[in-house]
Amino acid sequence: MNKTVELKNLYIKAGDNTLVNKASLMIEEGEIFGLVGESGSGKTLTAKAIINLLPKGLTYSADEIITAGKNILTASNKEKKEHIGKNIGYIPQNTVFYLHPMLKIKNQIADGYIYHMHKTKKEALEKAEALLSKVGFKSPKTVLNYYPWQLSGGMRQRCNIAMALMNDPKLIIADEPTTALDTTVQRQVMELFKAINEEMKLSILLISHDLGLVKHYSHSLGVMYAGQIVESGYTKTVFSRPKHPYTQLLIKIIPSLEIRKNEPLTEIPGFVKDKGRDSNGCLFYNRCPEAMDICEVKVKEHMDDNEDHYYRCNLE
Repeated sequence: MNKTVELKNLYIKAGDNTLVNKASLMIEEGEIFGLVGESGSGKTLTAKAIINLLPKGLTYSADEIITAGKNILTASNKEKKEHIGKNIGYIPQNTVFYLHPMLKIKNQIADGYIYHMHKTKKEALEKAEALLSKVGFKSPKTVLNYYPWQLSGGMRQRCNIAMALMNDPKLIIADEPTTALDTTVQRQVMELFKAINEEMKLSILLISHDLGLVKHYSHSLGVMYAGQIVESGYTKTVFSRPKHPYTQLLIKIIPSLEIRKNEPLTEIPGFVKDKGRDSNGCLFYNRCPEAMDICEVKVKEHMDDNEDHYYRCNLE
C-alpha cells in the first residue's frame, strides 16, 4: 500500500532543549491516523514538521520526511511551499484566530485555490459553494458573505474543513478539531471527517488528547509521550493488546458511560517531562507503575511485523 506520510527519526529542538526525540510514523494512503497523548507531548510540533511549518526558533532533523510523495528534506523552500499548498490541508486547533475576523469567508476560502491552482475568483467561489454544501451548510452562498464572527464555533470549524479541501489535497491534518465544540457538534464534525475520508479516499492525520475519539474514528494510531512515539499500530490491535504502560493507563481513564454524576475522572499522577527528553532511558519512568531500575538507563524497542505493532518498553 502507498504511504501518504513517511517520517523516520524526527528530532525537534529549541536551542539545546530537545522537544521531540526520534519520532517515526507512517500514514497509509486513505487512512485516518490518530496521534494521541497529553498536552505538551509534541503532537502538534511533529505534524508541523511534516509540513514544514515549525514556529521560528525551532530546528529539526530527520532521516526521512516524505509527505504526499515529496521528500521535504531535499526540496527547496519554493518547492515545499508549492507542494504543501497544493497537497496538504491544515485545520488548526484554534478556529477563532485562524480565520481573519474582518474578512468575509469568501475572500479567505478562495485565496489559496486561486494562487495554487491558477483559477479565477468565479471558479474559486463556485468550488467553495459546493464544498460548503458538502460540509453541511444549507445556504452556502449566504455563509460565503458572512464574517467569521457571525458564525458559531461549529460553523467556523466546518468552514475550515471546506477551506482545507479546496485544492483536493492528499492529506488533511486536523489538530484537536473538536476541542472548542460541544458534544453534539463534536460528533457531527467527526462524522464529517469520516465521510470525507471514505468518499474522497484522502488520508487524515487526527491529532487529539481524546483516546476515545481516536478509538472510534482512526484506522491506525501513534501514542506520543514527552516527544517520543511510545506505541503505534492498527487501532484495533493497540486497544485489544496495549503493550506500553502509558497506553494502558490512557485506555483505563477513557470516561465510561457507567461513571456516576459528580464522580471525578481518573487521572495519571505526575506530569509530562519538558526537559531531559534526549535521555536513553524511558521518559515515562517517574510515572510508570511498572518501572524497573533499568528503565531509567535504557529502553527496548519492539516491532511485531505481523501486526505492524511497535512499542518502546522493557516489559515484553
